[in-house]
Formats: sequence, C-alpha cells, structure tokens
Amino acid sequence: MTDLDAWLAESPFLRDLGVRWRDGKIVMTVTEPHTLTGALHGGATAALAAVSAQATMRASEPELDPSTSSIHVTYPRSGRGTVFTAVSTPIRRARELGFYQTEVRDAEERVIATASSALSTDRHGGADIPAQPSPPHDPGGLGKGIESIPFMRRRGVRTEGIDHGALELTMAAEERNLDGKGRLHEGAVLTLIDVAGACVPWTHSRPSDATSGVTITLHAHILGELPDSGVVARAGVTAHDDRFFWCDVDVFTQADRRLCAKGHLTYRYL
Repeated sequence: MTDLDAWLAESPFLRDLGVRWRDGKIVMTVTEPHTLTGALHGGATAALAAVSAQATMRASEPELDPSTSSIHVTYPRSGRGTVFTAVSTPIRRARELGFYQTEVRDAEERVIATASSALSTDRHGGADIPAQPSPPHDPGGLGKGIESIPFMRRRGVRTEGIDHGALELTMAAEERNLDGKGRLHEGAVLTLIDVAGACVPWTHSRPSDATSGVTITLHAHILGELPDSGVVARAGVTAHDDRFFWCDVDVFTQADRRLCAKGHLTYRYL
C-alpha cells in the first residue's frame, strides 16, 4: 500500500464514500442511493473534487499534508450511476499554496462537475471570529424531509430549526464523518454546506410550479483546522429572483459557536 492509499484508507469518511486512488484518478463507487431521486449528492461531488486536488498534490509531493483553503464547484449535470472519477490538474505551486482544476465525471465520461481549489500546506488552528446565529423556529415538515435523504442520514445531519429564509442544521462527529486525524473531514463539511444552502430556498417563497431544484455553484472556505466535535450550519437567503436563489452558509462548532467554514450557493428551481 502506498502512502497515498494509506492516507485515503485511514479516513472513515472516505472509506464510507468508497473512495480510492487508481491510475492517477480518484474513484468513488456508490453502493447505495445518495438522494431520494437516485442522483449523486452534491456534497459528495464537492468532497470528491476536494479530495482529488489534495491527492494529486500528495502524489507529486508525498511529504506534504495539504488542506483546502477555498474551493469553487459548478454542477453542469446530475451525477447518475454508481462509479465516478475525479482528475485534477495542477495550475501553480507557490510557497505553501497549490492551485488545481478538477473535473468529476460519471462512468460514461460525462462531466458532472468542475472545481477550482486553492490548497495550503501550512494550516494550524482555526478562525477566531465567533459566529452569532439567531435561534430559528420549529423545524416542521421540511426538516423531516432533509433527514430522510439517505446521504444525510449517514452523515448524522439533524434539523435544529427553520425560519423564513433561514435554516439551521447540525452534524455530529460520528466516525464516518472523520478524517484520519479524528477531525471532521473537509468533505463532510462541504456536504453540510451543500445541503444547508440547497434547502434554505425552500423556506422562502417560490414559483407555484417549482417541484424540484438544483445547485448551480458552490463556493466554500475552510477557515483552518476543522474540529473533532459536532458542528452547526446556519444558512440564509441573501438574494433571489423568481427562480434563482443566492444563499450564504456559516459553519461553526456546536460547543462554543466558533466559525470554522463559510459557503455560498447558487440554487435554481426547476
């Protein structure tokens, strides 16, 4: 087993997703549906892109331990099928930074997502800006719907409350959400950002004929080392027109409400 294989294998989160390194690619095999519609969950897609960039950097420089500082994901197509691959191309290395472009494809080689990642090899501690979310209202039916999504159940996501244009979710530090260091995996946090940002538009007014929707883009910042404890995601609608919604997400520690990640999503009703 190579160092790269060992790095992937030591993370419960990546093992749970069925992620491995093969012939210069990150490969994910889905063994059970991620969503109620059978599509690959957007959070898993973002996680796959993030891991691909890190694995590519590690493959060329095995002594490094990179983490994601920023990632921007676009979703041109729904992920259908059971096998997905991600390939990352290095753009530039400068000091402790690495910049990568990633394509995620399905088994038929169709691009389902593209991502731009900025990695850092020298991250210590976390952000010291406290998040101050307001308490939301009773979760109601939407909250139960979120928790019924198969991929969310496996992540231990719970709906703490819903208000008009606001949503608060929690994710526990269950083993299947962790990296090899016992901290929440970046992919798990990206998943939480995705589901919070994609669900908060449904707390707002929407077109009468809207029955579903899709994430168009996801942009996230990881603000230092992630915690080894549960986190909360607070999502809010920043702006919208009749079908497009722009949503911001703050992720902070459940115990002391310390900000550890920020995200922004563009969501469209279908």
